[in-house]
Amino acid sequence: MARSALEPGGEIEVAVEELGARGDGIARAGGVPIYLPFTAPGDRVRARIEARRGNGFAASVGAFVARAADRREPPCRHFGVCGGCTWQHLGERAYGAVKRDLLIAALRRQGLPPTVEATRISPPASRRRVRFAGERSARGVVLGLRMRTAHAIVDLQECPVAVPAIAALLQPCRDVASVLEALRPVRKPAAFEVAVTASDSGCDATFTLPHAPGLADRERLARFAADCDLARVSWRLPGGEDAPTAAEPVVERRKPVVTLGGAAVELPPDAFLQPTVAGERAIQDIVREAVASAPKGRVADLFAGIGTLGLLLARERAVLAADGDRAAVAALEAAARKAKLNNLKTERRDLMRRPLSAAELAGFAAVVFDPPRAGALEQARAIAQSKVAVVASVSCDPATLARDLGALAGGGYAIERVVPVDQFLWSPRIEAVAVLRR
Repeated sequence: MARSALEPGGEIEVAVEELGARGDGIARAGGVPIYLPFTAPGDRVRARIEARRGNGFAASVGAFVARAADRREPPCRHFGVCGGCTWQHLGERAYGAVKRDLLIAALRRQGLPPTVEATRISPPASRRRVRFAGERSARGVVLGLRMRTAHAIVDLQECPVAVPAIAALLQPCRDVASVLEALRPVRKPAAFEVAVTASDSGCDATFTLPHAPGLADRERLARFAADCDLARVSWRLPGGEDAPTAAEPVVERRKPVVTLGGAAVELPPDAFLQPTVAGERAIQDIVREAVASAPKGRVADLFAGIGTLGLLLARERAVLAADGDRAAVAALEAAARKAKLNNLKTERRDLMRRPLSAAELAGFAAVVFDPPRAGALEQARAIAQSKVAVVASVSCDPATLARDLGALAGGGYAIERVVPVDQFLWSPRIEAVAVLRR
């Protein structure tokens, strides 16, 4: 092999061996990794080296010499450009395996047993919560998702991942954005976002706008809600993920409601919700089974949100549900009250800064925790020092899940099962539930 082949501009024939955590196929030449987007294990390609990437090279496919047996035609016209999906070209068997492999690799890096069950995959057209990026300029409005390799927005005409009710709102959202004064471009294009949640009572849309809407804009948004039969439309100003600004409803034609554990929960605007119903039910089933196996006693539901797990568990056990989000805790309290779940108590608490201590966990038979992607290392360490019999950990990030499980294992917990739950169809992201026992 000529050394010049492994330099930007060089060409080389390689066989794809595996898929990486960022979604690219990985081939090797002389032990050096070559990262190739939209390839699959078993592909043999002519690769063009584009640039250095870590200890290897990013490359593009010049031509396929041979194609993997487990490939399929991507179902979306935007695939390859849109950054939302990475693995639409994989067949079902290869796709489920690679999602499972992401968890196995993360566990191995922490020295944990890599026993992982088969992936539970949510079907297409089931994503019920989507955040679209938008931009309005003199040329018009684009609305969709960011490109895979650039900050520009792919103007989506379809989305086979989203539930049909959300996909159908793409053009109406463009139409209303094109007439909002709050989005009138001045010296540069005006950026905005639209977060849409499909609730049991209709879609709930929250617009993030650069300026507050005036009376005319509010009237336009109200007409948009009526024309599309939306449950509610809200707006907010931009804010970071860690400190989002509060959303203000413009019109609420009916309460956006979801049913959790048999209780009707009225959603706050742009509330966190498990991305798919199928994934939510899979997580609930695993957690409920784990808690049922614990000795008698209370359950702590940490990072409880609007009650995805706590409301279900409170049907059988006394539950303390703790979360730092004021609106989520209020929604959970109201739902429990209406459902007469008197054994569910809530606590508003920033668990990242002030986790429940081992002393506070005394008397709890089980703990469930479902933190953000950053994980909850300090809370895991506190649980590890407690005498809680059963722990169920839910996570949407394999690396932080494995790190937190490592802390629990160091405190004497044995990992009983790890189940990948795929709610991020065709992307490299994966949710998982781990059950641990003393």
